[in-house]
Amino acid sequence: MDNNQRTQFNQMVERSIEQASRNLSGTKGVVSVRLSQEEIDIIDQLVFLELAKNRSDATAMLIREGIRTHQSLLDEIQEYTAELERVKAKIQQSIRNSGLLTRLQSEIGSEIEGKGEGVNGPDGK
Repeated sequence: MDNNQRTQFNQMVERSIEQASRNLSGTKGVVSVRLSQEEIDIIDQLVFLELAKNRSDATAMLIREGIRTHQSLLDEIQEYTAELERVKAKIQQSIRNSGLLTRLQSEIGSEIEGKGEGVNGPDGK
C-alpha cells in the first residue's frame, strides 16, 4: 500500500468511525455474513489498531463506508426497484380483474374434489 492509498484508507476509517459513533444508537438488527480470510484479516486489523471496538463494529463501519461511497448507485437501484414493484402490482391487478386467477383456482379445486384425493390417496388408504 503506497502513501496515497494509506492516506485514503485512514480518511475512510476516520469518516466511518465518526459515522459509526453517530449511528450507534440507531442500530436496528443483526446480520450474519460469510467472509474470506482476507476480509476477516482486514476487519481484525481495524480492531487491533483500536479503530473499532470489535469485529461487529469494524464490519458495520466498512459497510457504511461502502454504502456512502456508492450511494448514487444504490439510489438508482432503489428507483428501479420501486418501478418494478409498481409494474408487478399493475400486472397482479390486471390478472385479478380478468378473472383468470379465480377461474384457475376454481378449476384446480374442482379437479382435487373430483378425484376425491385426500391425504391417503383416492381410495382413502
